[in-house]
Amino acid sequence: MNRNIALDVLKLIMAFMVVGIHANFMMDLSPLGNYLTVHGMFRIAVPVFFVINGYFFYYVLIKEQQLKWLRRVFILYITWMVFYSYFWFSIPDMSFISYAKLLKVVFFGYYHLWYIAGMIGAAVILLILRKLPSSILIISIILTFLSGVIIQYLGNYHIFEGTFLDKLFNTNQMHRNMIFLAYPFFCTGYLINKHSLPSKISLEHSFILSILAIGALLGESYFNFLQENRDGYFDNYFSLILICPIIFILFIKANIPGTNRNIALYSSSIYFIHVLILIILQKITALSPTYVMLFTILLSAFVSYFIIKINKRLKFIL
Repeated sequence: MNRNIALDVLKLIMAFMVVGIHANFMMDLSPLGNYLTVHGMFRIAVPVFFVINGYFFYYVLIKEQQLKWLRRVFILYITWMVFYSYFWFSIPDMSFISYAKLLKVVFFGYYHLWYIAGMIGAAVILLILRKLPSSILIISIILTFLSGVIIQYLGNYHIFEGTFLDKLFNTNQMHRNMIFLAYPFFCTGYLINKHSLPSKISLEHSFILSILAIGALLGESYFNFLQENRDGYFDNYFSLILICPIIFILFIKANIPGTNRNIALYSSSIYFIHVLILIILQKITALSPTYVMLFTILLSAFVSYFIIKINKRLKFIL
């Protein structure tokens, strides 16, 4: 089966960015460098994954294989939730709060696995809305995306300080979820494929637009870095809706043909296994965040070699 290896390379780069986020890359070297990378540029990683997923979900719908797709992704989610269950599962006591906390993790996903939970939810939403005109889908993208960004900004700047809304808006699950983050990018990828947008934009134009979009994201993150009344980091930036689709289109246009799936498998495996490697390194070493990132990538790649071997027999783990 022919592949666009450039897209596989994009996935690998995004997986490295996710490692950088969790390792807090450059925190030991430069607060500004840390913010512009970990809390800036690296934040494109998961939204780009959603755009890629949505793009290929278009083919799933064309072939009417949505139930097969959902079953496969759900099994993937369960597999890795079970794998990481040591870190999140405990037998709840008889209190409502105990059960609520457990259900929250099951529904939203442990740590990095929120991405899979979000993708499942985004796919279900798109299945419900897929027969609507593209213009209506675009409106739904704008409304859900802006809602997530506004919630995050209201929370991080404590606009409703001292109220229940402030606590609610500063909960990750309130803005980083299937509706406000996963769906708008997943649906964007779907529409990019449906309307063949890559064929309508030249490689040169997509490159120029990518540079401009990167500048917009770095500018937005730098603005937030300078604000003394800003609290916490951002998953939702206004500029993400510009940069993520155009970066995806740029790599689509690069179009490096091939048949080998190894790069894609390594990107998936590194994404799933890196949190375990990161936890171990942080417990047994005193490495700085930057070195933790580098060693996590190297060790995750090493372990991924064996995971990919296992996946040849147990095809539901990647």
